[in-house]
Amino acid sequence: MYKRSNIENKLIDKIDEILNDFEDFEQPFINNSGDIIIRKKLIKRKTNDSSILTNIFKEMIKNDVKKNRV
Repeated sequence: MYKRSNIENKLIDKIDEILNDFEDFEQPFINNSGDIIIRKKLIKRKTNDSSILTNIFKEMIKNDVKKNRV
């Protein structure tokens, strides 16, 4: 594990203060190589497009089956 120096701790604290104004980013951290990593938060958005399209096809097939029965 990477041991942070006092200067790096201060830098991380300053970056953290700045990132508090931006909710799209996670907390900064230092990886094993000593690089400061700031990740963007993943926001999962639900899309109903696929379910709407699926329902449309279900209705079309259902209607086709009804027509073929007569």
